[in-house]
Amino acid sequence: MKKTYLKEFVKYTQNKIAYIPVGTIEWHGNHLPIETDFLVAKKICEIVAKNNSGYILPPIYMGSDRKEKIGGKQLVGMDRYVGKKLQGSVYYLEPNFFSELIINLSNNLISQGFEKIILVTGHAGTGQIKALEMAKKKIKNLSVCNPYETLEKNGIHVEHADENETSLFWACYPEEEIKIRKIKLKRDDDYVKFLGYNPISKASLALGKRMLNEIIKKIK
Repeated sequence: MKKTYLKEFVKYTQNKIAYIPVGTIEWHGNHLPIETDFLVAKKICEIVAKNNSGYILPPIYMGSDRKEKIGGKQLVGMDRYVGKKLQGSVYYLEPNFFSELIINLSNNLISQGFEKIILVTGHAGTGQIKALEMAKKKIKNLSVCNPYETLEKNGIHVEHADENETSLFWACYPEEEIKIRKIKLKRDDDYVKFLGYNPISKASLALGKRMLNEIIKKIK
């Protein structure tokens, strides 16, 4: 992580812009890192900040989602769709609590002189978006960017950890494509069974770059 000394931080406050990358540490099958969401959000913030200089906060890996009681168990996010508790998910906060966290953080930034707070969420679960919308209503300086909403408006529907999210991750971290293409997903893989096919076979770095460009253009 980049180190920021006081003199640099003061310069960032003079530019008035702060970036908050938000994601989750969450199950993304066997073909994507559990940190995918906040890694993508972090990369988007870094790209935008090259032309719109501002302080990029460390990524927030906590977030929210929908939860449901199934078979006597409380299942959150993708666990609900697969029907069991999945390994790798250590992010869940209640929507109201998560919203208050963002509100308090935003107020801290405003007190330091930041006038524009740009939050990029790499996780777009229903509870997450609800919590961020609640925060946005309370903090007029806060802008929330949901990259997947932008892509939806451009005719690209992204399912959790599907070929589109895989493509976007590759665009952010091209060196990961070769590594991921070597992963052999079996037919009984939880995600292959959920999706009905192997997402790696349909993913494309070129598609990911187009998606990333659309997201960056929207934020700018």
